Amino acid sequence: MTMCTALAALLSCAGCIVTTSTYDAKVREVEALRDAYASSNRETSRLAGEVEALSKLVAGQKDALRELSSRAEACEAGLAREKRESADRDRELAELRNKRKTKDESAAQPAAE
Repeated sequence: MTMCTALAALLSCAGCIVTTSTYDAKVREVEALRDAYASSNRETSRLAGEVEALSKLVAGQKDALRELSSRAEACEAGLAREKRESADRDRELAELRNKRKTKDESAAQPAAE
């Protein structure tokens, strides 16, 4: 019986060693997963900060684009107004030249007769 008890003790110790080593492996696996999870959370926080900064940058650029578009529209309106004024001045100048030419011609006709 002692032999059976010794054999049983030997087998139970071997089982404990396997169980202990499996437990240790699982503990290491859990620690590795916990570290990976913490690293993932840090990366998520970093990326969230980066997204927030980029969102602010995009919003600022949209505001700048709106301002530039508004200024461009104002410049286009000013250019259109200047073109109309220039065309009006050109018409007035042409009318004045026609009146002067007509006046010169009518002044020259009585002198020629």
